Amino acid sequence: MVARKNTLNGIILKAGSQSQQLIEDDYITSHGYIEPFVNFKLLREFYYYNVYHQRSIKLKASLLSQVLETNLDKHLPPKEYAKEFLLAFATDLELYGNSFLEKAGTPNNFYLYNILGFQGRINRNKEVYQLNSSNQCSKLEGYHLKYYSPMSKYYGEPDYLTQLISIKTTKQADQYNSSFFDNGAKPGMIVSFENSTPSDEQKVAAKQFFGNSFKGVNNAHKSMLFWTGKTKEGESPAKINFERLDQIEDMSWEGLKKINRDEIIAAHGVPPRLVGVVSAGQLGGGTELIDQLHSFVQTTLNPKIDLIEDFFARIGIKHKVKALDISNFKDDSTLVTSLVDRGIISIQDAKEILGLKSK
Repeated sequence: MVARKNTLNGIILKAGSQSQQLIEDDYITSHGYIEPFVNFKLLREFYYYNVYHQRSIKLKASLLSQVLETNLDKHLPPKEYAKEFLLAFATDLELYGNSFLEKAGTPNNFYLYNILGFQGRINRNKEVYQLNSSNQCSKLEGYHLKYYSPMSKYYGEPDYLTQLISIKTTKQADQYNSSFFDNGAKPGMIVSFENSTPSDEQKVAAKQFFGNSFKGVNNAHKSMLFWTGKTKEGESPAKINFERLDQIEDMSWEGLKKINRDEIIAAHGVPPRLVGVVSAGQLGGGTELIDQLHSFVQTTLNPKIDLIEDFFARIGIKHKVKALDISNFKDDSTLVTSLVDRGIISIQDAKEILGLKSK
């Protein structure tokens, strides 16, 4: 098989009956595997940037790893359990849009091992590779499951890919606020003298004050005295001006974070109440959460459940996901109780969803 680059920054693969389609955003490395169009390590980093992003991934992974029936246990090594294995598998699928498994053993007697999502790679023949921390790769016998992506024939993409900027901006807002409070919750300022010149003593005092005494909560409400000296008769009076350098005018960080939060949750497709976003009008028994969940189950969860069950069937594993049947619940409180019983959400999460105060 011969590979040559073309002007579209892709590769045309020619070998008899082999496909001659282009590989563009994915590219083949010198080791033979295809590098993904999205940076997996960056997605792993972003997982810790935003609480609503993280909770959405955890919620979907927990729902997708519920077990109705399975024979997966006999293909797991000792002290490895199906529930934990499936949760890790589903988490990688939601976080990276891809999940990788290693198969070790004979065709009929084998063990399966999770490959960390950011380490998984495949080649043009869909064979699995693993990268270590030094970017050294090993070819393994294994399997790969992906969500569909219009960007790639080889790798999938997660639901939230359109919201990377929102996730990053929210993190930057948190860093900005942290820096703001580290400086005593005081904005950056410039001190200017009009019709007078500060003495060397004043310059040193101002630098020391704004550099040390102005920072930290223990220095709140401290003051500094400036003086201009007496001006000559007929001259304009001397002034000292204080100007803020970093005032936010267009939008408060609070408003920005709220918009980003709503867009991130919408991209994940999860009901906002299930990740802790509850407005006063949503409190109480009611069936609003049930109505939200019905759409979530039908449009987001069920297609993924079908994909996962089909994947395991193709590799010889009998596995059925225990789907969420919304019709069994008369109101939101009975639904939330069931989610707690199944380990999908915590008791604290349930209290937040139902608007109950923790004791």
